[in-house]
Order: sequence, then structure tokens, then C-alpha cells
Amino acid sequence: MKKIRVTVVGCKNMGSKHVKCLLDKFSGDVKIAGILNSTPQSSAAKAEELGVPYFEKLADINKRRVDAVIIATPVETHYEIADYFVGRGLPCLIEKPFAANEEECLELMKLAAAKGVPLLVGHTENYNPAVMRLRKELSGRRVMSIAAIRTSANPGIKQTHVISELMIHDLALVNSLLGGDFETAAVTKSENYRWDEHAVVEMRYWNKAIVRLEAVRADVPIERRMRIIDDGQNIWQIDFPERQLLKNDELITEGGDSLANELGNFIGMLRGEQEPLVSLEEAFENVRLCRVLEAVGRG
Repeated sequence: MKKIRVTVVGCKNMGSKHVKCLLDKFSGDVKIAGILNSTPQSSAAKAEELGVPYFEKLADINKRRVDAVIIATPVETHYEIADYFVGRGLPCLIEKPFAANEEECLELMKLAAAKGVPLLVGHTENYNPAVMRLRKELSGRRVMSIAAIRTSANPGIKQTHVISELMIHDLALVNSLLGGDFETAAVTKSENYRWDEHAVVEMRYWNKAIVRLEAVRADVPIERRMRIIDDGQNIWQIDFPERQLLKNDELITEGGDSLANELGNFIGMLRGEQEPLVSLEEAFENVRLCRVLEAVGRG
């Protein structure tokens, strides 16, 4: 079977992880056609580090040389880059969030549909083995409460709010379990942090489910966990980094590779063998939910 030629645009932290995972887990399916960073010098240095080719400019990436593109750039560039590639008939995997706002998401959805081009948004935690198992375990049950904390030792002023950059991982799971149609929402932050680096979101849903999420993007220890209580009073706990799921303190599953699951889904889509685990409509709703909550926080 012919290898799929993939390029990664934005090959820094997450982009490098994509390249390494493709080389380690999918070498029989994929060939890295090249990477592209913001400058030729940066592209060349990263390509040498990873042992892959590189492109000097966006215009060098076309259907003659590439079959699919992974976009791992800052969210404010997602629309422009994805619009460029999808408009030229190249399938894309776009790192979350889908785009900077709902309008950009809708335009990309329309363009992908018009061109018949596969498009996937990289909500990696949805591919976490613990999360995938949880969904199966909760089938037929009602979620009563969700509480989560997610931190990132990534200080510095960012253009993207902590809700859209960090909390979106947990909001995406909340959205998949409860939907985005909540009854009330409150958004607060600690006085110890800037507006962009801390948020506590509390939502009450029409079915009386209660959600409390906290996200911190500062020089703090890493915490990424979630606790869910269902209508049978079962307590489910997820340790996201360990890919670990517990039910009433009993270990149900642990380990696995979230990114490999995501890339495997993308490759399956490219071969016409799989549907996306996270639909574009769901990815759009995740962006909408983040924007609504950020507006609530601003008052």
C-alpha cells in the first residue's frame, strides 16, 4: 500500500510530537514529506533534529508533493493556513481549538464540504484510552457531576485565553457527555493570576448536572484529572497523563497512547476506512462553548 505523504506545519512542541509519533508508530503507513516553521532557518534546524525534510515556504506544499497536512500552529493562524490547504484539496488535521472563533470554524466546515476534503480537529484527550473507556462505561447512565483541574507550566502572556487553550480539553469531554446547552454559568479567577492564565468555570445543566472546571497556565505543578459521579453514585476518576481510569477507587484501565489513537483515526480517514471520532460539528461546539464562557468571565 502506498505511503501517505504528510507534512507538519508548526513543528515546535506539539508538531514535534506528531512527527515523532508518526515515525515511531506509523512508518509503514506514512512518509514525512517535510515540516515547515515560521522561518527557513527554524525549519532547517528542526528538520535536522528530527531527521526529516523541510519546506522553505507555504507555497512549496502542494498536492504534487504532499497528501495531507497537520497544522500545529497558534490558534490565530489556524483559519488562514487551513483555508489555504483545504482550498487546494489537501486534507488537514488541525490541532485544537478548531479556529479562533465560530465564524472561522463555519467557513472551514463549508469549504471542506464543498471540496470533499477530510478534516479532523485534534482533540487529543478525546482519544485518551481512559476517556474512550469511560464513554463506554457511562453508556445508558446519567452524569450528575463533573469536576476537573488542568494546569500547564507555561507562564507568559498569551493571545489565547486559558479557557480556549487549556480548559478546552476538559470542556470537550463535558460537551461530549452533557452537550453545550447549560442552564447557568459563572466564570471567576484568583486575584493571584492574570485574566488570561486562570479560570474557574461552574455550570449547571437543565438535567441538574453540575460542572466545575479549573484551568491554570502558570509556573505551577502539573495536575490533569477529572472526577465524574453518575446516577448510580459511581465515582469515576481520570488521571489524564497516566491514561488511567478508576471506578470507585478500582483501577479499570491505564496506559495507552492518545496521540497515536488520534493519528490512527486521521490515517483511517485518509484511506476512507474510518469516520472522525470528533466530528467537525462537535469541534465547532467546543469553540463556541469556550467563547461563551470567556464572555461570561469578562462580564
